[in-house]
Amino acid sequence: MKKIILIGGDLASGKSTYSNILGDKYNILVINKDNLKEILGDTIIVNNREENKKLSVISFDLIRYLIKKNKNNIIIESNFKPYEMDVLKDLCKKLDYDVLSLVFKGDNKVLHQRFLNRLNENRHYVHKSQDFTNIEDFIKTLEELRSVKYIGKVINVDSSNFDYQNDMKLLNEIEHFLNLWKSIFLLIVILVCYNLHKFGGFDYGRWDFRTTRKL
Repeated sequence: MKKIILIGGDLASGKSTYSNILGDKYNILVINKDNLKEILGDTIIVNNREENKKLSVISFDLIRYLIKKNKNNIIIESNFKPYEMDVLKDLCKKLDYDVLSLVFKGDNKVLHQRFLNRLNENRHYVHKSQDFTNIEDFIKTLEELRSVKYIGKVINVDSSNFDYQNDMKLLNEIEHFLNLWKSIFLLIVILVCYNLHKFGGFDYGRWDFRTTRKL
């Protein structure tokens, strides 16, 4: 069964960075919705918030298309909306995906300050259509994002700091979901069999495990 990891949750919680960390570590295709918006925004110029929302809809449609065409494990990162998760639930069921959802949540004030700091960076213009200078507006959006009902196995990630990026327990759960332990076990078996064969102790007939000699 193909695996899909959904990474969503709060704004400015480090979702994109972590998705790319996982993609590089496990050689899995990563699709970031923000990256799709930036690519589209370079060609389709948006001038206001309503146009930006339409760009988000197109980006999600592209995500749906890429999931349908994908033949292997995949990571999708986004600030998922409730209706988007409903669509993904039906799509993953139809395509027989096994789902793991990583939901990032952090301290409101910490995330708000982190978001404001990003505004001073060289951020793409498509990410600047909404004014979150007021923390109350920022928290309202967080509450909307936190209302999403995630699917599959759900793991909540505390993103008030970035300690989770080196959390071995979290990585172990992800690796277990990806069934990487089976690959490691198979590799060990292959290596053992190879060495037994190389040193003359292995045969495909009846095998005495105590003496490593064919009976």
